[in-house]
Amino acid sequence: MSLKLYGSKPSPYVRRIRMLLEGQDYQLELVDLYNDAARAEYEKLNPLKKMPMLDDNGQKLYDSHVIAQYLQQKFNLAQASFNDLNLVSAVDAVTDSLIVLFYGKKSGFELDSDKLIFQLQLERIPSVLTWLNNQAKAGAFSEWGYASIALMSLVNWVEFRSLYDLSPYTDLLAAADKHRDRAIVQSTMPE
Repeated sequence: MSLKLYGSKPSPYVRRIRMLLEGQDYQLELVDLYNDAARAEYEKLNPLKKMPMLDDNGQKLYDSHVIAQYLQQKFNLAQASFNDLNLVSAVDAVTDSLIVLFYGKKSGFELDSDKLIFQLQLERIPSVLTWLNNQAKAGAFSEWGYASIALMSLVNWVEFRSLYDLSPYTDLLAAADKHRDRAIVQSTMPE
């Protein structure tokens, strides 16, 4: 097997790559970033220490966007449009902000404090979710593709970790619900 994907099952960035790999032969190598020794070993493979990482017979790719583009070319998958890439960037903005808050809380920090790093995240999330909700209302996520995959990864991860109340974003949730029963979505759910 030539393709190895490194990461964790709950990671929304790893999961979107797992969904892009639907029907392909690959090996998932789990990485425990909470373990000091595992992090040190992973750093030998990936100097960025980010997840996911893809190794295709020695060709290493360190970022989910680069990996997605590589897989789209390698397997002749539909290329994401610039509109879709903008949607993915917005999904990433929310995901990244929630990751900062998640690790802040896990580190024992007060998230509602006046710390600028947390305030920026807390301001960004509803703003971007409102924009995404409006895009969903206009049909942006109606087709299954990279943008919808990114959205499903975010929504399911937020639900899995109980990170944020998405209930006000009804159009966004409705867009995710259109794809929730897909076999690849169900088989890659965070655990």
